[in-house]
Amino acid sequence: MGRKKKRVKSDSAKGGEKRTQKRQNKTENSAAVFIYTVIAAGIILRLMFPILNTGMWHDECALGINVLDRDFWGLFNPLRFLQVAPPMFLSAVKLCTLPINPVDNPVITDFALRIVPLVSGIGAIFAFYYLLKNLFVNKYIQLAGIIMFALNPVLIQYSYELKPYSTDVLAAILLVLYFVRYNSDSYKRQFLQMLLISLSMFVSFPSAFIISGGLLNILFRDYKKFFCALTAFLLVLVFYFVYHIWGVMETHGQGMDNYWAAYFVAPRNIADLSVAVVKNSFNIFVLPLVTLGVLAAGAVAACVRDRKIAVITITAVLLTLCASYLHLYPFVVRMLLFLMPLLIILVCEVFDIIPNGIDKLVPAAILVLCGYYLFIMNGGILSKINTRTNLGVKEMAAAVNTGGYSVVIPKNSNVEWIYYSRFYNFSLECVYFQDWNTPDSDWLKTIPAHKYYYFAPFETRIPEKVSKKSSGVIKLGSRGIILKVD
Repeated sequence: MGRKKKRVKSDSAKGGEKRTQKRQNKTENSAAVFIYTVIAAGIILRLMFPILNTGMWHDECALGINVLDRDFWGLFNPLRFLQVAPPMFLSAVKLCTLPINPVDNPVITDFALRIVPLVSGIGAIFAFYYLLKNLFVNKYIQLAGIIMFALNPVLIQYSYELKPYSTDVLAAILLVLYFVRYNSDSYKRQFLQMLLISLSMFVSFPSAFIISGGLLNILFRDYKKFFCALTAFLLVLVFYFVYHIWGVMETHGQGMDNYWAAYFVAPRNIADLSVAVVKNSFNIFVLPLVTLGVLAAGAVAACVRDRKIAVITITAVLLTLCASYLHLYPFVVRMLLFLMPLLIILVCEVFDIIPNGIDKLVPAAILVLCGYYLFIMNGGILSKINTRTNLGVKEMAAAVNTGGYSVVIPKNSNVEWIYYSRFYNFSLECVYFQDWNTPDSDWLKTIPAHKYYYFAPFETRIPEKVSKKSSGVIKLGSRGIILKVD
C-alpha cells in the first residue's frame, strides 16, 4: 500500500515535471519566434534607407569625395575636408566602388559607398544575438536585448551612412565575443591572436578601448599571457600611431579640436555630456538619470555575475572619458555607438536578476519596451528617410540649364556640390557664399535680380538672414530654397 502510494506520487511528480518542461519549451519557442521577428524587423528597417534612395549629407559627401578621388594608398594619408576615418574601413568602401563608374548614376554610387556600413549594421544584429546567447540562458532576456539593439533608432540611422560608426559597433561585438569565449592554450598563440586582433584598430578606432578591457581580463587569468598579449597590442598601436594617427593629428588636430570643442569631457560638463549621450542614444527609461541608474545597477550585477563583461565595459567607458578629456576622442553619440552593445548588456543584467516570483511580468515589460521603441522610431529615423540630396541637385541642374536660375552655394554646403555636381552638367556659373552667417545688403547689390536656388537642404538660416536684409521673396523648392531678389 505504501509502495503504491509512493508510486502514484512519483508518477504525479513526473507528470508535473513533464507539464512544466512542456510549458517551458513552449515559452522558449514563443520567445524564439519573437526574437527572429525582431531581427527581421531590424534588417528591414535598415534596408529602408537604400530602398527609398536617401541622399548623402555633408560629412558623407566629404568622405565620399576622398574615397572616389583617391587610390588605396591615398586613403592611408590625411583626408580632405577635415575628415578622419580608419584607413582599412575606407579601403573596404573603395573596393565596393570599383565595379561602377562613379560619374554615371548618383543612386548607384551612393549605394556602393554605403555597402560596408549597411553590411556592418545588419551583421551586428546577428553578432549581438550570438553574444546574448552566450551570456544569458533566459530567452526573454535575449529578446529584450535584441529589441533594444535591432530597433534602436540611432543604430538604424547610422547603419546606412558613409561613416565607420556601424563598423565600430560590429567590431566591438566581435572583440567582446573573443574575450568572453576564447582562451588560448599557449603563450605563442596568445601573442599571435592578439597581434591579429589589434589590427582591428585599422578598421575601427575605438577597438583600442575594447581590447584594453580584454587585456585586463587576460591579466586576471594569467599574467604571463597578459604580457604576451600586451606586447602584441603595443607593437600594433605604436606602429599605427606613428604611421597614421600622428600625421592625421598634425594635419587636422587644431581644426578637429575647434570643431569638437563642446564635446570634450571636463569636470564642468561631464554630467551634461553623459545625460545627453544617454538621452539621445537609448534612453529607454524616459528620464536619462533613471537610465544611468539602471546602467549603474547593471554594472554592479555584471561585476558579480559576468566579470569579463564588467571589466571590458568599465575599462572602455573610462578610457573613452580619458581620451575625451585629453581632446583625442569626442564624447558624442555617434562616436560612442560602439559602447551600445555593452550598455544594453548591462540593462539585460538588471532584467536577469529579477526574482522568480516577479519574472512573469517580464513578457509584458518586453511588449511595452518593444512598443516604446517603435514609438520613438517615428521621430528617430523616419524624418531622415525623406532627405534626398541627390534629387535636389538633379532638380537644380534642370533649372539652371533652362537659364532661369543662378546657383548660390553656401560655403558649408560646398562638399555636397562638389560630390553631386559630378553627375550633372551645369552650364551656368555658380556663386559661393564666403561666410553664410553674414549675407548683407552690399552682397545683394552685387548679384543679378534672378531667382537663386540655394543648395542647402538642411540649412534654412541663410535665406532667413538674406530676406531680413532685402525685399526678396522666399519659397520652398522640393529639395532646397528659392529666393527671388527684387
